[in-house]
Amino acid sequence: MVIKMKKIYVVMAILMIAILLSGCTKIQEYIDGDEKDSHPPSDDEISIACWNLQIFGTTKASKTNLIDYYGEKLDEYDIFIVQEIRDSSGTAIQTLAKEFPNHDYILSERAGQSSSKEQYAVFYNNEVELDTYKDWTSSYQEQMQRPPLEVRFDVTNGDWDFTLYTIHTSPSSVDEDLDVLEDIIGSSNKDVIILGDLNADGSYYDEDNIQHFMDWKWVVTNSVDTTVALSDNTYDRIIINDKCENNYINFGVMDDVDKDQSDHYLVYAIFDPSEE
Repeated sequence: MVIKMKKIYVVMAILMIAILLSGCTKIQEYIDGDEKDSHPPSDDEISIACWNLQIFGTTKASKTNLIDYYGEKLDEYDIFIVQEIRDSSGTAIQTLAKEFPNHDYILSERAGQSSSKEQYAVFYNNEVELDTYKDWTSSYQEQMQRPPLEVRFDVTNGDWDFTLYTIHTSPSSVDEDLDVLEDIIGSSNKDVIILGDLNADGSYYDEDNIQHFMDWKWVVTNSVDTTVALSDNTYDRIIINDKCENNYINFGVMDDVDKDQSDHYLVYAIFDPSEE
């Protein structure tokens, strides 16, 4: 009888562990490419994320479970970028935005050289203040499928200011798109962060022979998988210039994603705003 009871306790313990683990969010966090234990950013750090939601339009926006899921995952970041918004009605992003009452957002123009158009949305909370922004679509639509959106922020309680560029490069012209992005940014003496689905791996781009932003830090390193597919590719990137390196702490990948939610994982980085 005692032996049977012990077996029952063991089985119950295993079941409890399985239940607890099943509810855990899968987040991998890295420092210089080495995986470390995950931890949420502290109150005095700035977290910035980017996520390609794969054809985010009215169909996905109509599914309450998906919207709830996106809301749960994205709300914890001070700034987050949503890519691949495809919706001529403009209602899908409005539905998603209702999940974030503490965030404002900027929406780019619809961009694309074919009938398929995409937008970027940059959400931000009161940890930062919007300074200026520029949508490069009208200037560069003839040269690239999806020109970048540039946004400049000031930290609310600190001296740090920085500029974000988000871009979703075309798989067929990654090199050309990154050439244009380099021309747009130029040799900035300010803190600059690039985030987005750069398609910078696989057959689209030779990650072992990087020829763009060569003096910058490619934060999301080549060994990191950012896609839901069985293939292992680092399409999604975060790149920072040398002025920004003293603020950079670490980056992470949220891979608690299935194919119905997106074909990309969320990537993020954490920064220390106390350094100018």
